[in-house]
Amino acid sequence: MIELRKITHENLCECIYNIETTEEQKEFVDSNVESLAEAFASVTNGGFATPYAVYDNATMVGFIMYTFADKPEGDLSPPYQLPCYYIWRILIDKNQQGKGYGKQALTKVIEEIKTMPHGKADRIYTSYHPDNIPSKSLFASLGFVETGEIDGNREEDDYEVITKLDI
Repeated sequence: MIELRKITHENLCECIYNIETTEEQKEFVDSNVESLAEAFASVTNGGFATPYAVYDNATMVGFIMYTFADKPEGDLSPPYQLPCYYIWRILIDKNQQGKGYGKQALTKVIEEIKTMPHGKADRIYTSYHPDNIPSKSLFASLGFVETGEIDGNREEDDYEVITKLDI
């Protein structure tokens, strides 16, 4: 069973330098450095970011982060219906994939979000590039459905499919 732990001074470097995706997945997932920078920017500008390291006992196996949005000038804007939670990032280390850690981490985050830690909402969004089949399958397995909306520019193939889970 996995555990979600806050990012601290003690585990920060391990999260940044030791948790990596595969070469094929790099075009779909930002680095943990970028994710933590986004979290910092969000929090210092009045937003919310909840980053966690994913552990299996004493071994860090991944990273996951979510946010809460309730105003259009924050981290999310239309086509997302506010207020909402958003699974901002999930990255399971390339050497730990295929062991169920991603699904376990998402399940724990969904359980936490259902307690409404940052505010009330009735949906969780996430998004992924349409070529990222593992992410599509993972989120679908937990009940996320495509909304028909995209985030980004389809003509430049720089977009993601938006999915949601009603809670």
